[in-house]
Order: sequence, then structure tokens, then C-alpha cells
Amino acid sequence: MLEAVSDHGCVGWSGEMAQRIREFDWSATSLGPIAQWSSSLRAAVQMLLASPVPLVMLWDRAGYMVYNDAYAIFAGGRHPVLLGAPVEEGWPEVAAFNRNVVDTCLAGGTLSYRDKELVLYRKGVAEDVWMDLYYSPVVEDDGAPAGVIAVVIETTERVIAERRQREAESALLQLTRNLEERVADAVAVRVELEEQLRQAQKMEAIGALTGGIAHDFNNVLQVVSGNLQVLAIQERGNSNVQKRVAAAATAVERGGKLSSQLLSFARRQPLSPTVINIGRIFEGLADLLQRALGETVSVHMSLPPNPWLIQADRNQLENAMLNLLINARDALDGEGRISVIAENVVVGKNEATRSDISPGEYLRLTVQDEGRGMSAEVLARACEPFFTTKEDGRGTGLGLSMVFGFVRQSGGHLSIESKVGHGTSVQMYFPRTAVAETVADVRDAAAHVGRNETVLVVEDDAGVRATSAELLRELGYKVIEAVNGDAALALLKNGVGVDLVFTDVVMPGTVKSADLAAWAKSRAPAIPVLFTSGHTRDMISKNNILAPDVKLLQKPYRPETLAQMVRDLLSKSV
Repeated sequence: MLEAVSDHGCVGWSGEMAQRIREFDWSATSLGPIAQWSSSLRAAVQMLLASPVPLVMLWDRAGYMVYNDAYAIFAGGRHPVLLGAPVEEGWPEVAAFNRNVVDTCLAGGTLSYRDKELVLYRKGVAEDVWMDLYYSPVVEDDGAPAGVIAVVIETTERVIAERRQREAESALLQLTRNLEERVADAVAVRVELEEQLRQAQKMEAIGALTGGIAHDFNNVLQVVSGNLQVLAIQERGNSNVQKRVAAAATAVERGGKLSSQLLSFARRQPLSPTVINIGRIFEGLADLLQRALGETVSVHMSLPPNPWLIQADRNQLENAMLNLLINARDALDGEGRISVIAENVVVGKNEATRSDISPGEYLRLTVQDEGRGMSAEVLARACEPFFTTKEDGRGTGLGLSMVFGFVRQSGGHLSIESKVGHGTSVQMYFPRTAVAETVADVRDAAAHVGRNETVLVVEDDAGVRATSAELLRELGYKVIEAVNGDAALALLKNGVGVDLVFTDVVMPGTVKSADLAAWAKSRAPAIPVLFTSGHTRDMISKNNILAPDVKLLQKPYRPETLAQMVRDLLSKSV
């Protein structure tokens, strides 16, 4: 048989597949026995076996498969079953694809594919493969197409490698973009923080300056106020004097308010926080606000069913709200609607990140108008002291700066939103407190008179000391004077009996007012201490928040306020 094959042109066929082709029974196919193969067929097989590239010949319309050693490797577990099998049976998973190949080439056409993706079962399981495929007709001796020669070059490894490269590149590009975005965000945050720091440093410097000015200014005002009050007491029956004293006292009160605003902005205003139910504030302010703002401005107040309690200085809170409402009225040109809204709000981490407010529970007070609004440039400077857009004589430029300082000093946060032509919304955030509300102790003002008790007045400013001593004497007290803490402590240690120490906070000398107070309170029985100051400079307060047992009378003060505080302290010490 082999000799017959050799005689019919099979000489030169070598390799494993040549042997398998010789031994295969081709009589069951349309190729017939090898001995009967045409010259064209034998030449095609010889060319196929000699090629190092995977080649497979699909003969006749059935596509009987004849292939070389390289294709046998490609076929994997399908080899050697594929030899002599119709292509659609050998590769059933791609039967439709191969049917098109055979029909096209037998009609004289050619096909080529670059990185063609197919799913094959070479090892009994589905696998994605990519191949370069080239199909050409094989002609018989008469020149008519009788089969197909297929060049099969698997490119799976290259395609996967390129795909992975495009992916580790896409990922790198995305990483780079993310990094660029993070860097840009970090730079933006840093710029914002630096701007906030510069603003904070500027405000701190201005605050230190204004605080010092306010201290000296309050001492001057107290001298003027004290003398006016003594004059009013001594000239009770002189209506002309009383009229002039009242006018001068009003001017002093305005100066005191201006000084108080300076201290609030500087966050150096000593606060006496109490537990506040904002509903009671609203009740007390409703009529006052309507009178202060005028009949052409309507004020609409809104409260939640159970507003959260807060801790703040009631007087400062009322002043802050009044300042905001006056600003809103002016923005409306005296006519329109103002909304005052109290809300219980919870600030989450995301919202806190966008501002300098800490996460937590807050009572938010909003004063909102539909007035002219502020430009971005004006809004950026709105809380600066002495900055105002009002005409001369209509504003000091301290309203918003006072509100800002008070809210921040109270542990809260101030937010302002405004747009030209669309009005302004100012929001004050105050931390919620768990402390229960207390009812204020209101006493009869007529009972605030002296009973011949002795008061030690400690003040380094001679003018302030003299007027304070005179006021106390007019109120019915005996008075001993000391120029500073050193002199006061020396008097006390020498056995001078006093019922109350009334001392300035900031004085020269080695004995500070806080030291003097500590010594007085350590006696048995303890000597009550009333502080007075125009600027505490943190000497008797922590973060400008007074301890519950520290009593402070701020300069300039009214005689009735002095009388009440002295009487209250003496009554409690009995």
C-alpha cells in the first residue's frame, strides 16, 4: 500500500501528520483512496505538510479536514479526531462560521480576518480565542474550486497582552487623572484654608486692637456716666439739670453700646450664658420689634413645636437679633417682609466639611429678607468692623461684626447668603444644650438700696474710682477706696472689715483682681466679690465665658444695675 502511494506522488510527505494521512481510510469521503487523488490534491497536501504555519484543507462541500502538524497542535484535544471529519462536525461551536467559509471559497472567493474572536472547545471547556484567518480556494486539475486552504494563526496571547496593556494604561491614566483631581482639590482646600487663616489672623489683630480701645473708652465713659448719675441724684429737684443729664446719659449709653459691639466683634465680650428657650425670646421681642421696625415692615416668626434649648447670653442674643432685623429693614428700604425662623437642625459630616461648623445638633435662627441683597465683594467684607454700605450717620458698620463675634464666642457658627436683587439670609447656629431651663429671679428694684454695709472699691483709674465710690455712698453704703490689688489686699490682711469687694478686672501691680477675689472668697465667712471692667482680657473668664460664681458689671453701667448687683451679692452672703 505504501509503495502504491509512493508511486502516486506521496514521496516527500514526512512527519506525524503525513503518516496519519497515509494510514487514514479516505475511501469513506469524497476524496477517495489516496491512490486515486488528483495531482492538484496531492500537491496541495504536500504544500500543507511542508508548512510550519498551521494549515488545514477543507475538501469538497462537506469540508473534509486535512491538516499539518502545526494545526494539530492548535486543535488540542480535538486532534486526531478532526482528521477526515467534515468541518461542521469537527468544530460544531463555529459551524455557521465555517459553512460560510466553505461556500464562499468554493464559489471562488477569499476571506481574511484579523484577530477574529471565537469560542472553541479545544480542551472540553469553552475558551475565548483570537486568530488571524486567511481562506483561499484550492482548485482541481480542471481548474474548478474543489476545496479551501485555511491559514490559522492564533493571536490569543498577543491580544490578551495588548488588552491588559490597554487596561494597566487606562487604569494608570485614570489614576493620574484622579491624582490630578486630588492634587487640585488639595491645592484648592489649602488656598481656602490659607485665606481663612489670613482672615482669622486679620480679625484677631483687629480684635486685639479694638478690645484695647474699648477698655480705655469704657473707663472714660464710666467717669462721664458716674458723674452724670451723681449729679442727677444730687439735683433731683432741678428739672433743667435732669433734662441735660438725661441727654448726656443717652449719648453715654450710645457710646457704651458702640464699645460693647467692638468687644463682641473681638470676641472679648465677657458672656453670662444661661439656658434659653427661643420661644420665650420670640414672645418678648415680638411687640418690641414691630415698634422698632415700623408699621410698613411685617415680621413673620416661625418656631418648631419643641425648639431645642441653647446656652447663650440672653442680652447679647436679643441685641444680635435686633441688629439683623434692623439691617433687613434697611435692605427693604423700610417696606416689606422679614422672616425670623427657628429650626432644630442636625449638621452632618458632609455639610461640616464644606464649612467650619462642627457636626452636631444646633438651633438655627434665620433672619431673611427680600431686599436689595449684597454683591459678592460686599458679602466678603460684611463682617468686618466699621465696614458699611449705608450713608454717613446711618450705621457704624459694627452690627454684623458684633453678631459674628457673639455667635462664634458662643460656640456657634454664622452663615450669610445674599444675592443682588434677591435679598439676604443670615443664619446663626447655636449648639443644643442638655441643661434644663431655669426661671429668672426678678426682684423689686426699690429694694436695691444700701443698709450701711461697707464696700471696698478697687480701681486704678482715679476718675472711675471717685465716681463709683460716690455712687455707692449715694446708694447708702460705706466706701473704702484702694488704688490697686496690692493696696486692697494689704487693707484686708490688716483687718479692715468689708462686706463686699467691688474691683476692676485689669489693674497694675503684683496682685491681680482674680488673686484678690480668691483671697476674699477663702475667708470665713466668704467676702462676696463684684468685678467691673470694660475689657476682661481673659483674666476672670475662660474663653470669655464667665463661670457661674463670677459676677461682672460691665462699664459703663447704670446706677440701678450697680445697686441691684451689689444688693443681690450682699443678700446671698447673709
